[in-house]
Amino acid sequence: MSHIENRTLNFTPKLFANWAHAARSDSVSSFIRGILLSLSGTLFLQYSMLANADMRPPTPGIEALDIERKADEIQAGYIGEFRKMTLTLINAEGQESQRKLDFWGHEEPDRHDKTLVRFSFPPDIKDTALLTYEKGAEDDDQWLYLPALKRAKRIASSNKSGSFMGSEFAYEDLVVRQFEKYNFKYLGDDTVDGKDCYVMERTPKNSNSGYSKIIRWRYKDNLQEAKSQYFDRKGELIKERFLEGHHQVEGIWRSKKITVRNVQTKKASTLSFDEIKLKIPTDASMFTVRGLESPR
Repeated sequence: MSHIENRTLNFTPKLFANWAHAARSDSVSSFIRGILLSLSGTLFLQYSMLANADMRPPTPGIEALDIERKADEIQAGYIGEFRKMTLTLINAEGQESQRKLDFWGHEEPDRHDKTLVRFSFPPDIKDTALLTYEKGAEDDDQWLYLPALKRAKRIASSNKSGSFMGSEFAYEDLVVRQFEKYNFKYLGDDTVDGKDCYVMERTPKNSNSGYSKIIRWRYKDNLQEAKSQYFDRKGELIKERFLEGHHQVEGIWRSKKITVRNVQTKKASTLSFDEIKLKIPTDASMFTVRGLESPR
């Protein structure tokens, strides 16, 4: 009688990456390549779901809306903000390219804030800029300025799920204040990096969103985002987001780096905050279409 040995395969993100790399090799047939890519993608989704299997039941007496409202409120009071940022694009083969950009934020009394992002490097996209008027539960107003056209183009609501300048960040991801845009559900408690977290499900109120839902982990001690999973309109996991380096600037929480990984395309983007200034005066004329079209 033949002896059959039972073995357990340790499924890890590194294993899926190795399979995907093997699939791109010239030494494999197109048939095998297709099997490897399909298998690695499917098992990665299952791995992500299993990684949440240890989530504990919700804590009695905790309401999702209360947690999200408080997380939103503690971000108020920054008045004016400036950041120097580095955007790194990483393709499926791991090759990187960098962008440098500046961010300005202007806090409005009704918390429908205004933000401006402008690229400073590389030269071919220098002065490209995005202006956003946050509108709460309504569609935000966004304009993209392209120096080659010498004018700003309004972004249609149906296009806000599109990629921002080739990154894994969508236009809708760049809206800073999002509390009024979602319905919330408290799923349970979990641990990230050894710290207790609330796990919240957010479903968008706007039908133009590129997401069917977002699962967000918030640290219990400071209510800052630890990580999030984004699901596309078909309900499939499309990307994961991780925040690190949480710290306070002028008494307000900020992070040092955001990483977004697209689990379907294997691409990634990181946004590093090299300098952050809060509670500074801002020039209102910067946050207009005319100001957008007039780089300083």
